Amino acid sequence: MAHATEQKIKLLVLYDLLCRLTDEDHALNTDEIIALLAEKKIAVSRKILLQDIALLNEYGYEVLTYKKKYHFYYVVNRHFDSAEIAFLADAVQASKLSATQKQTLTNKLMTTMGDFQATELTAAARFGTMPKRNNRHIIYTIDTLKQAIADNKKVSFKYYSLDYQKNKVYRNGGKRYFVNPLVVVWNKDNYYLVCYYDKHDGTATYRIDRMSEAQEEATERVYRKELDGFDIENYRQRVFSMFGGEEQNVDLQFDSAMLDDVFDKFGEDVNIVKVDDTTYRLKVPIQVSKTFFAWVVGTQGKMRILAPQTVCDQFNEFVTKIKEEY
Repeated sequence: MAHATEQKIKLLVLYDLLCRLTDEDHALNTDEIIALLAEKKIAVSRKILLQDIALLNEYGYEVLTYKKKYHFYYVVNRHFDSAEIAFLADAVQASKLSATQKQTLTNKLMTTMGDFQATELTAAARFGTMPKRNNRHIIYTIDTLKQAIADNKKVSFKYYSLDYQKNKVYRNGGKRYFVNPLVVVWNKDNYYLVCYYDKHDGTATYRIDRMSEAQEEATERVYRKELDGFDIENYRQRVFSMFGGEEQNVDLQFDSAMLDDVFDKFGEDVNIVKVDDTTYRLKVPIQVSKTFFAWVVGTQGKMRILAPQTVCDQFNEFVTKIKEEY
């Protein structure tokens, strides 16, 4: 009876072992698979093992093989690739679930990967809220950047802004940027790369959804002692901000120089209306707060609130109070 039971579950155990313990860089040979099955108290001969693997392939559970001194077997086709798993794990970590719930869901996601891939999936990103961008390649760009960080390599990419019709306008004359990647940051509605240049002090920040053709370079990153123990949470608090207030539909008028900031704050799905060659308008739901008003003030007149009147009045009171205080 025991033998009959182990034969019934043998294919399940075999495929589970191959999914967890193999990938294109880590294959198992026949003897290793037989030994692993034996640990599960499942006995199988070389001949039967070959038949079992052939049966898995026949029913669509693809097991690839190659031969050196021995026959080696591995699995590559999974429900999600590593880039997609990293993206989903980021979404879980960015949620308002408890730490225990986050860990449980993340662990479940990791079970869809091989053990080696799961181990290599580092916590290179820090989290804010879900990104809502149209760049379909963003998850693979993120994967490229994270891998470069893990490999201690430089990265290069092209970088662009959007005009009011959402056309790409490449910066730096369309030439590639070459930087030392430090960390990937997920904050508010965007992913960012925090990096540094070889010959410039401090760090630079680039929107990942504004990158194209990102790739890992063969050159190792330039070491910067002052960036050891880089505090990403402190950096995020200093560089990024959130409006955080009661949401209202607000009519705005702004200068063309503010186009990137508008897309940054409100996303690419906003309906922008051209007033003239240098002026645009849009209506967007905004969390009206002091932080929002401070942002408007910081544009030095390039962004103006047109309606509703209640928000205009609140803004005027905000500005008046600042003047009184100073």
